[in-house]
Amino acid sequence: MYPRYYALRRVNPYRGVVQHVDIGEALATSHDGLTWHLRADDGHGWVRPAGVWVEGQGLTLGQPQGLGDMLAALETRPALPFPIFDTHECWLLDRESGEPLALLAAARMAPRDQDRTDTEWLPFVLTYTGFVSRALAERDAVSHRASSAHKDLLARTVNHAAKPHAMAQWFHRGQDGVGRGEGGRRLPYEWRQRELPAGAFPELLVRESWNSRLEQSVISDYHRWLAPLLLLWPRLSEATRRRLELQACEKPAWLARVARLLPERLEAERIQAALVAAQMEAALAGGEAGPPDFV
Repeated sequence: MYPRYYALRRVNPYRGVVQHVDIGEALATSHDGLTWHLRADDGHGWVRPAGVWVEGQGLTLGQPQGLGDMLAALETRPALPFPIFDTHECWLLDRESGEPLALLAAARMAPRDQDRTDTEWLPFVLTYTGFVSRALAERDAVSHRASSAHKDLLARTVNHAAKPHAMAQWFHRGQDGVGRGEGGRRLPYEWRQRELPAGAFPELLVRESWNSRLEQSVISDYHRWLAPLLLLWPRLSEATRRRLELQACEKPAWLARVARLLPERLEAERIQAALVAAQMEAALAGGEAGPPDFV
């Protein structure tokens, strides 16, 4: 078969956009567009790790036997980033409005078991403890209270807006952003075929408009924390992309890891300055900066 080049988002929790080169019997994936992890059919019906291919170096781990088509597909791949193919999205719904609240899943095709979708939204992997909300840190400093983990407070804030009987719905999102309703969890029957305008969906991972100023600030802090990885989305408004670019420059090492995958750059000079800073940090540290420890 001809090689297929596409990207998929890793959500709930969100861990970036993964590039894929698919030739049927073998698959290569990459989080940064530089290092590609290969998996191939072993001839017995199992798909197993088959090697590592690095841009400019070729196959650095594994044997080339049986991987000729994949290596050729990598050598001749089109420009990055590849188009995102996960046009089916599952959203946690606000209990009062019934509108999308937080992104739970994304897929190339609508899953068959939509009524079994997990309705618990996760901001990070369970082991990650690095997230710090500026708003919560300032509140704790003023009140002199002992702070709970900020990621746990964030998760409770979002999930509480959907409880006590959380609902989730799958939508097929078109290029225009319109969502055509599909199945889901605990859905009223009349919602299954509903159509929602693009404006009903949060532009990023979670709705940013909240009644409480503190809640709104915490959600903004969350998106700010993930800014380098959110920049990989192709259809952001100019205002949102510019905001995320400026925030991403606060994390030069993270930004450098995904710089090859940015679909566009509005603040090109600032991004370039951040990438230079990342190179200097890596040089002082004696090597390339690693990815965030939740990826």
